[in-house]
Amino acid sequence: MTPRRLIKFGVHLVAVVIVSPFIVLALIERMLSKKCEIVFAIGAQALAPAPGLPGAFLRAAYYWATTRNTSWEIHVGFGSVLVHRAVTLRAHASMGAYCVIGHADIGEQVMLGSRVSIPSGKRQHLDDAGGLTTETTHFDTVRIGRATWVGEGAIIMADLGSGSIVSSGSVVIHAAPDQVIVAGNPARVIRELPVSAAK
Repeated sequence: MTPRRLIKFGVHLVAVVIVSPFIVLALIERMLSKKCEIVFAIGAQALAPAPGLPGAFLRAAYYWATTRNTSWEIHVGFGSVLVHRAVTLRAHASMGAYCVIGHADIGEQVMLGSRVSIPSGKRQHLDDAGGLTTETTHFDTVRIGRATWVGEGAIIMADLGSGSIVSSGSVVIHAAPDQVIVAGNPARVIRELPVSAAK
């Protein structure tokens, strides 16, 4: 481990201690109920407005401890919130300010611009027959491949491949492959990228 990474890990441990009351309450809630996420949400929303680099470390510590398989080496920007525990943020994933993330698996080195929204799929309020319902909620996990860039204000409701770029303001409702640029509403592939772009 390099000296810089060692220092960063030390700061991470301090952040874990600072947010430990939120972590403990969220973990107790998870043990008592698989579905209830009220306490988890309170912690997420309380830490969202923490400013600057200290805030980013506090949010990273909280999500590392309370979500599934999330790396400690992430950056969650000011005002950004992970809505559910069923989120994975892999190493060096980052997001700008005011992002809202539902059920998602975000790969290594993914960069999300500010105000990106990832709802938990595109059929949360539909029943098995495809009709609108308020009785049940269906969550899909949206997967974003390694080293993909998502521009500001994009809405991602379907999987994205690795090494791709999503243009600002795009609405992704169909899965996109690796190594492409997608843009528009609804987003479509506008061109392929060279393989070296994801390295």
